[in-house]
Amino acid sequence: MLNSEHAYFEAGYKCAQARLQRDESRAQHWKSWFSRAYALEAETDKPYVRKLFDQGYSEAQPQR
Repeated sequence: MLNSEHAYFEAGYKCAQARLQRDESRAQHWKSWFSRAYALEAETDKPYVRKLFDQGYSEAQPQR
């Protein structure tokens, strides 16, 4: 993996926070950062990297 696990988790978390705050520009920044980092990862790491981003995104969502 090129970036740390924390970096991918944090990108997902910050993307979700921005959307919750209705700051689509900031959300797009984090989604774009993730997309570029994801593209550079080895094929074998991509599922795990996606999972980390999704976990961060879910963590920021309010509990229902």
